[in-house]
Amino acid sequence: MAGLKFLLATLLALLLPVTAADTPMRIAVASNFFMPMKQAVADYRQQNPDAAEVTISVGSTGKLFAQIRQGAPFDLFFAADEARPLRLHKEGLSIGANQRYTLGALVLWHPHSLHAASLTERLHGAGRIAMPNPALAPYGLAAEQTLRNLGLRQELAAQLVKAENVGQSYAMVASGNASVGFVALSQVQQSAIAAAAYTRIPAAMHAPIAQHVVALKTGKQPDQAEDFLAFFLTER
Repeated sequence: MAGLKFLLATLLALLLPVTAADTPMRIAVASNFFMPMKQAVADYRQQNPDAAEVTISVGSTGKLFAQIRQGAPFDLFFAADEARPLRLHKEGLSIGANQRYTLGALVLWHPHSLHAASLTERLHGAGRIAMPNPALAPYGLAAEQTLRNLGLRQELAAQLVKAENVGQSYAMVASGNASVGFVALSQVQQSAIAAAAYTRIPAAMHAPIAQHVVALKTGKQPDQAEDFLAFFLTER
């Protein structure tokens, strides 16, 4: 009898609808901004302990954009560009307009080359050069624009190793699979070791990396998403 009661209770629990509090708020964030976003979520949760759980999905802006258009249930999309959040807004997939949350900065990370050298000299002296895929990642597009402005795109073509996103570009250099790599300033600033070995790319070398955020209609926690975004933009 006790076993039957347990079985009935279990079946009843499975049939009960999932409450809104059980559904996490989902954030899609470009790879370059993962660590700052992770800290922002921790700060938000500390100030709002009764809020729903928050999950973070990281990837290239292009891949996340494609997932959102296919119905992925993200509440917020922190992209590494302006164009894709704007397209989601124009396509009627957003709640409100997109807005800028930061201006990205591109750097060349060279952990094994600390001697004084110009950007061109560092690239000439490199072996494998990691860079995000320009078709998917805004930082990759900025890297390609930089190489073209330097007149080195064709000359260094055989040395370029394309990563899916800026996070993978960083990982290639960190693991030794590339000697240098184009990454985001926010990534190298997370480590004292990495911060000692990078060259900032002049802003004039590429189009501005204006990073925009947009709230999405596919999300399940619109009220909390609005609250988090207000917290984020105020605190950050």
